[in-house]
Amino acid sequence: MNTALISLASNSPDKREQMEQAFAELRAMGIVARSSSIYETAPYGNPRHPNYLNAVACIHTPAEYPVLYDTLKDLERAHGRTPQSKLSGEIPLDIDIIVWNGETLRPQDYERDYFKTGLHEIQPVENQQPHPIVSH
Repeated sequence: MNTALISLASNSPDKREQMEQAFAELRAMGIVARSSSIYETAPYGNPRHPNYLNAVACIHTPAEYPVLYDTLKDLERAHGRTPQSKLSGEIPLDIDIIVWNGETLRPQDYERDYFKTGLHEIQPVENQQPHPIVSH
């Protein structure tokens, strides 16, 4: 069984619905072990973009990394994510695998408040382990 910490985000006009639906779909897959609340954060990098709703989830899955990655990207596309989404500044749904089996894949995201806030909800600070950084 593989374990991942994932980050979910949306800043579209229907961001609350996007996030709730994404969680419902992930829960229907039976892979969500723990999840944070959905919380609002300021946009990172471009203050003119709308605020985001974010959340963090710990998932357990028999799927290998490439299969999980593709599944999450399919979910993004099903929610309206396109290659142009990032250019427009409106992200219907963004899901990233931040930690995979104890190894940090996205160290910049791991250190940002939009991830740390949710991580602290599902994993108290005293239980957090530093994760080695790897690249895929």
